[in-house]
Amino acid sequence: MKDETMSNSEGPLVLGATAADPKRAVLIWNAIRKYFVEAGFPVEYALFSTYDAMSSALLAGHIDIAWNAPMAHAQLLEQNSGCRTLAMRDTDENVTSLLIVRADSDIETIEDLRGRDLALGVETSSELWLLPVRQLLAEGLDVRNECSLIELEATQYSDLQHWVDDRTIFEAVVNYSADAGIIFEPWLQPLLRKHGLEGDDIRTIWRTQSYAHCAFTSSPMLSEGNAQDFVELLLAMSSDDPAIAEMMRMEHLTKWVPATDDGWSDLRSAIVDADLVGKVY
Repeated sequence: MKDETMSNSEGPLVLGATAADPKRAVLIWNAIRKYFVEAGFPVEYALFSTYDAMSSALLAGHIDIAWNAPMAHAQLLEQNSGCRTLAMRDTDENVTSLLIVRADSDIETIEDLRGRDLALGVETSSELWLLPVRQLLAEGLDVRNECSLIELEATQYSDLQHWVDDRTIFEAVVNYSADAGIIFEPWLQPLLRKHGLEGDDIRTIWRTQSYAHCAFTSSPMLSEGNAQDFVELLLAMSSDDPAIAEMMRMEHLTKWVPATDDGWSDLRSAIVDADLVGKVY
């Protein structure tokens, strides 16, 4: 693909991303920028301290494309019909959240959770609260009123970013602080390895329906031609290319895949029901 250059007559596109770890973010986005520039399609990037600040910049036209967490992406789709889903990592397709218990737990089904201690993420987390809580309710369990939700200490990722993460929830279950917990499926095996546990030390008793995770969101002002060219070049990235292999490893993907607004309906409904459209989180 790098032998076939594309030109962007409107000047460099500006990509946006958040930077909980600025040094890591700069390494990732420098590699992405270099890849596009060498393909004849110049881009620049801007790093933001919060998803709210990045979303505001996208809607104002200060950036053209944002690399978004699911909550921010779904909010933008709800706020502005001109925003579109462009692409995502292969590891963002058809993921689920898991309801886990210890192997020695007497909890076998979601019905057994009534009156028990449950560990969840913050109420604005798509994978650790919004989607699982909504889907559990649809299956007959109202965790807000039928479970004891334990309070967990948030992990601070930057001055402005802090939340209860999968590790904290996993450890609450393992350490008997919680009877059960919700974690993001891709984190189960890394957390088992980190704590020296075997697969049968933790049981999954329920999982959400599959959903889409992080995605590139387009500005309402981005032209169709630039959107198509950006996606075409993005999908052409190969982990066999030494210049970008490390970036892809750091971003936890083996390839980029095309994406559409499909797969976001449940999360969009959840944030509307929770009155979170356009809210800072």
